[in-house]
Amino acid sequence: MADIRNAVVIDDEEDICKYISSILEEHGFATRTANEAETGEELIRDAPPDLICLDLMMPGRTGIQLFVRLKGDRTTKHVPLIMITGIKEQLNIDWAKIAGGLRTRKPDGFIEKPVDPVRLMRVVEDVLERKKEGVQFG
Repeated sequence: MADIRNAVVIDDEEDICKYISSILEEHGFATRTANEAETGEELIRDAPPDLICLDLMMPGRTGIQLFVRLKGDRTTKHVPLIMITGIKEQLNIDWAKIAGGLRTRKPDGFIEKPVDPVRLMRVVEDVLERKKEGVQFG
């Protein structure tokens, strides 16, 4: 029997959290969700997951701020993180290009909304395979 992988999904839209969680659960993940960065950070710190799916744009503390906090902390920086966002559609900005220019850590994976289930799982499996192969996250 394969080990159950754990994921935390953080998005301010509850429907998006449920949608992404259902896709992950269909592929053997146990998921926990949060609709704000603070609650998501608590879930991650209480029981670090195998994977984090994080929305970029949220009210209050943004996904970018949480990303920087998580990747700057020695206890969470090695947890693979996939950034999920609709920012390109909303602001006509290509977050993947912006993330590529960051001096700090880059997201381990990136996917745009609307989330395609096949694309999501391709990115998830790629990120987890790289971790399994010993690629250093953080």
